[in-house]
Amino acid sequence: MYYIVDGKKIYIDESKRPIGKGTEGICYRKDNQVYKIYYKSSIYELGHNKSINHQYLIGIPTKQVILPNALIYNEDYSYAGYRTNIVNGEKSVTKKQGISLLPSHKFVSNLKVLESDMRLLAYNYILVADVQPVNYFFDKEKGLMQIIDPGRYSVERFCHDEIDEADSVIKTRCNRLNQEQLETLITCLIYNDLVKYKPLNSKVKLQKLRDYIKDDKDSLSYSEYFDEALTNYENANTYFKSLGKFIR
Repeated sequence: MYYIVDGKKIYIDESKRPIGKGTEGICYRKDNQVYKIYYKSSIYELGHNKSINHQYLIGIPTKQVILPNALIYNEDYSYAGYRTNIVNGEKSVTKKQGISLLPSHKFVSNLKVLESDMRLLAYNYILVADVQPVNYFFDKEKGLMQIIDPGRYSVERFCHDEIDEADSVIKTRCNRLNQEQLETLITCLIYNDLVKYKPLNSKVKLQKLRDYIKDDKDSLSYSEYFDEALTNYENANTYFKSLGKFIR
């Protein structure tokens, strides 16, 4: 089928196997880019056309949160979806493992970049959504932790006809919620690693370990917490093993 992208007509062979399929649409790979084509029923959500939010996201210089780089239109110029750079990594949620085996400095570096991306999005009034393992890719070759699929990200400035809140209040709320979503994702990924690499011997202890980290870090960000905690450890997995004596 033909589409319009950046003012040019392109052809996407939709008879080929897609690289992804979700509740909103189908993703195809072409020229090392991902083209997400929405189901017609998913173009409008919460009363507005998603193209408004997606257009707003283009050009925001996040590093490891992958945002649209162009919009896709049908030949009649109705909105069809968006294009992003492709990322590499395991597709199966149950196999998205390995971050705890990164060298400690690389693990912390990834956390710092992702937290910075979340702050940048919040500065631009963006509230992230669907930050979960299904929308996360770990490029083992490059050691990069990346978040994809900004389809449901909302621009809080666009959510209401009249906004009485000060800009700083909106940005602060967005940042708090964005960071919470990121930390929930990281916790899930840590859990996945612990299940596979088995530094503890029961799921009950794994849950207690999650609670331990949450309580131990207090007001620190995840990157600050792990930057301190991993000082004397080669990788995060070794650190997790050392906590076994605290998890009863």
